[in-house]
Amino acid sequence: MAWSGLCAALAGLCIVVWLLPVEAQIAMRWRADTWTAQPWVLWTAGLTHLSDTHLLANLLALFCLSVLGQLVEVRRSDALALLLAWPVVHLGLLLWPQIQFYSGFSGLSHALAGIITARAAIDIGANKHFSVLGILLAIVMLAKLIWEAAWTAPLRMDASWGFAVVQAAHLTGVLSGVLAS
Repeated sequence: MAWSGLCAALAGLCIVVWLLPVEAQIAMRWRADTWTAQPWVLWTAGLTHLSDTHLLANLLALFCLSVLGQLVEVRRSDALALLLAWPVVHLGLLLWPQIQFYSGFSGLSHALAGIITARAAIDIGANKHFSVLGILLAIVMLAKLIWEAAWTAPLRMDASWGFAVVQAAHLTGVLSGVLAS
């Protein structure tokens, strides 16, 4: 129940932030050159979005991750792991100097996927139960990260979105989620 509550709260926060004046949303976005003077952006950047389609896509991903988390039987501690992973997702973007700006939930959704994957692996390692779904998620996430190759292409312009996708946030998200678990 903690997992679905966390996902619902995150969805609610994303919607509330979307309803704020644009100036407030802009102040909540992560920028490589100003984040030290505005450290709250390590938490708020993931709640901001660049378009209604961007927001809706991330809300759909959040819903799917909520269901997956329930099916894999994540625990309360797994929900708390997101608090550890959250700022690391955005701090990790500093590894790529070409990333000057970040907004959106995709890094955090990848952290949630990393946490679910880690839970499945921990349970298999402890012989508690085998989760085919967790293994499939791990394979899909690994394949996605290899396909994106964020270590060589941290940004990818996507005409369908109308902005550059920060693929590095997907990588830092998965890694921070796994490590926080």
